Amino acid sequence: MHKIIKITCLVVLTLATSSLYAQKGFTLAGSIKGLSVKYMYMRYQVKGVESFDSCLVKNGTFSFKGKVGAEPTMGIIYSPEARFQKVFYIENLPMKVEGTSDALTNLKVSGSPAQNDFTVLEDGVQVLRNKVTALYTQSEKAKKEADSLYNSEKDLRKQFVLTHPKSYASLNELLNWVGEDNLDEATNIYNGLDANLKKTEKAAEIVARIENLKKTKVGNGFIDFKQTDLDGKTVSLSSYKGNYVLLEFWASWCGPCRQENPNLKKEYELYKDKGFQVLGVSLDDNATKWKKAIEKDGLPWAHVSDLKGWNNEAAVQYGVRAIPANFLIDPQGKIIARNLRGEELAKKLEEIFH
Repeated sequence: MHKIIKITCLVVLTLATSSLYAQKGFTLAGSIKGLSVKYMYMRYQVKGVESFDSCLVKNGTFSFKGKVGAEPTMGIIYSPEARFQKVFYIENLPMKVEGTSDALTNLKVSGSPAQNDFTVLEDGVQVLRNKVTALYTQSEKAKKEADSLYNSEKDLRKQFVLTHPKSYASLNELLNWVGEDNLDEATNIYNGLDANLKKTEKAAEIVARIENLKKTKVGNGFIDFKQTDLDGKTVSLSSYKGNYVLLEFWASWCGPCRQENPNLKKEYELYKDKGFQVLGVSLDDNATKWKKAIEKDGLPWAHVSDLKGWNNEAAVQYGVRAIPANFLIDPQGKIIARNLRGEELAKKLEEIFH
């Protein structure tokens, strides 16, 4: 479980010099005209430790104070009462968030160089999404154009990285963009980043992800690991050698994962007596929720987890940053397919067992 840290929350705050903030932390002064809520909330993580805070809102103004690490980190302010949230970069500097209550999706955060660059990207993405929304209200031909335009958002984010090789904001975009289908291009883009940017911990994550994706490409041998099952017993992936095994990454809180479970159960029942096994690896951090989901969905195969959430060691080894995700491994231990869902999984298993 994440450790919860209480940060001092100030209603009125006096700005100091940038160098002082670099030593003592950040401040976030908010001014949202017309906002009528009692509290504002804030979350962010530093080295895997989650910080949570809340503070009073008076006449639309509020402020937070805290400290992040040497590198910028993503944070979020939100109000369940007003039904909005704002994601942004935090640095140990005096920062501001401004806007109006009738346009909460257009709040602007400033004061952080990384956030200033991220705002440029956000504005570009919003323009694209507005065009997509407008096209969807028109003809069938326009809807097809909208689908194409929607899919181009990935390219827009890639172009941001290419045009901002010195921006910390480019690191998260590249980390989220890289996948098994674009490893060579992603490697070239990473190589083109500023030398100082490559010294950061976030850059090291990109390097590790690229290397892990290379190791888990179709045709390579599996990477062994050990984790504990529901009874606390240690289970290794290598113990499944000699069978076809689907290494399934999921979590109790993952809607698409839970929706896919009936399809997976169907295929498991069809082929379990023919040498097909499933090993579920949960990205949960709550044992109770993990176990309840398995019971509710009636999942009969083995399940393991180290309860580290997105930092699950097996998920990191396999370069998993989105779930559901899976790897189909043959009896000799070679990865023969990945991310098979629904009909694709059924077709592949029929091909193997018939």
